[in-house]
Amino acid sequence: MLIEMWSPAFKEKGEQRPPIRFKKGLNVVLGKEDGAMSIGKSSALLAIDFVFGGNTYIKSDGVSKEGHHIIYFAFEFDGDKKYFARNTGAADTVQICDSNYELTGNSFSKSEFVEWLKVQYKMDFTGISFRTALSSFFRVYGKKNTDELNPLQGVRGQNMEKSITTILTIFDVYKEIAGLKASVEEHKKKLDAYKTARKYNFISDLVGGKTKYEENLAKIRSLELQLSTLMEEAEKGHTEDEIEKNKQKSTLTTAKLNIETAIHSKEMKLRLVKMSLEYGLYPTEADMSALQEFFPNVNLRKLYEVEMYHQKLAKILDAQFLNEQTAIENEITMLQSQLEDVKTQIKELGFVGNLSKEFLDRHSEIKGEIDALNTQNQAYLTLTDLQEAKAAADEILKRSIEDILREIETKLNTKMKQINDSLFSTPRKPPHIHFNEYNSYRFETPDDTGTGSNFKGMIVYDLAVFLQTALPAIAHDSLLFKNIEKDVEDGIIRIYDSTEKQVFIAYDKQGDCRPKTRECLERNAVLRLSTDGCELYGRAWNKEEGAQNEDELQ
Repeated sequence: MLIEMWSPAFKEKGEQRPPIRFKKGLNVVLGKEDGAMSIGKSSALLAIDFVFGGNTYIKSDGVSKEGHHIIYFAFEFDGDKKYFARNTGAADTVQICDSNYELTGNSFSKSEFVEWLKVQYKMDFTGISFRTALSSFFRVYGKKNTDELNPLQGVRGQNMEKSITTILTIFDVYKEIAGLKASVEEHKKKLDAYKTARKYNFISDLVGGKTKYEENLAKIRSLELQLSTLMEEAEKGHTEDEIEKNKQKSTLTTAKLNIETAIHSKEMKLRLVKMSLEYGLYPTEADMSALQEFFPNVNLRKLYEVEMYHQKLAKILDAQFLNEQTAIENEITMLQSQLEDVKTQIKELGFVGNLSKEFLDRHSEIKGEIDALNTQNQAYLTLTDLQEAKAAADEILKRSIEDILREIETKLNTKMKQINDSLFSTPRKPPHIHFNEYNSYRFETPDDTGTGSNFKGMIVYDLAVFLQTALPAIAHDSLLFKNIEKDVEDGIIRIYDSTEKQVFIAYDKQGDCRPKTRECLERNAVLRLSTDGCELYGRAWNKEEGAQNEDELQ
């Protein structure tokens, strides 16, 4: 648990405040009985949130008015005390200190520190974000999580689905759906990858969906009939295998001609290089192409003797010609090897008969259309299968979450009724939560929509979660109590005081409390703030402005 916190920025009457000592159970930041404002109550709670890894304090009045400063703090787990320091100007690092708060030179990143806290508090649950979980129940002015009508929204801007996920992780039941969620993500990745491939034409795209699919089926049947008729009319009744061999032989013959042409071209270039080596001159390809176009039978050797050409062509080093010669010879060797390979393949096909070019062309045309249509239809079927698989995984996940949420709903409502009953001498309707489905909920106190009742409902909800889970601490600012009737307030503070886990609250106007409640607040006060130099920072500001909640979800 958190055992102490201090900072050079915390002052009283011009002197540095002594360390704030924390204990199990209730820890009260106590303000003036008259409810004086801008004395640092909320800032003190934000500082506590800061030592738990939060970021909201960085933009609090304490930093904007006092400048960046360091906060020293210590935790104790199983009798082992650990000392740390965190600077608001370098908040991504948590320095490790010795027992005298001297820096050791070692440190955690903020994320590592938060993970360390998660393990120490035995909250290393599947899927849980320690900061999100804790921040959701540190309801302090400035954190934007004090919406009494939406208590599950623990972080500013958090939607209902994410709020519900936080509850699942706090109750340590997320592990029951983690595999299902992973399955949904895997199906989504496959579907997204397939859509991307189709977008960039790596996969055929069937425009028109199921209607086009059925049209393609009909067209395929028609083309197959045409192909069958063509085969029947073919001379000698060639088999499909013979036709395929003819196509292969035609393709190989074309490849053979292409390779022979390439060899001939390379040999021509090689002769030119050798002539250049002999005469010390090298004509450009453009030169030779132009000459051969107009003079196909030109005597190149004779042209080299013409002075005009001697002036146009540049001299290059013999070494460069030799390198060129070697390269061309290697290319010719490779092409000749390819040629031999193609010749071997042609030979292996053997005699496959003679089919007319018209027959082969028509056969290829029909077969190509059939193959293209089949490819389109297969792409449609694959996409449909992927969509259906993802939808099925989604449905299984949703139903599983809803089953688990019904159990949590029962636990929360039962506990909230128990807590609510303890606050009143005569029974009153308790706050009630109903999970509509996997990603939405409704929270209300039936037949009671008053402001005080709604804030009471939020506190009761927090306590119901706090008392039934491993959540290590909660923090409630004084603004939560403003509209709550005194009897109810007394009961809430009594519950705070009865827990072993740490509760941090800011409170003022204790003079209006009943004697037992006032005694409880005084007894559990860990920090007393007032005016005239007894503010948290030793001076007052005209207005305490809230900070933006910038807690990282980690």
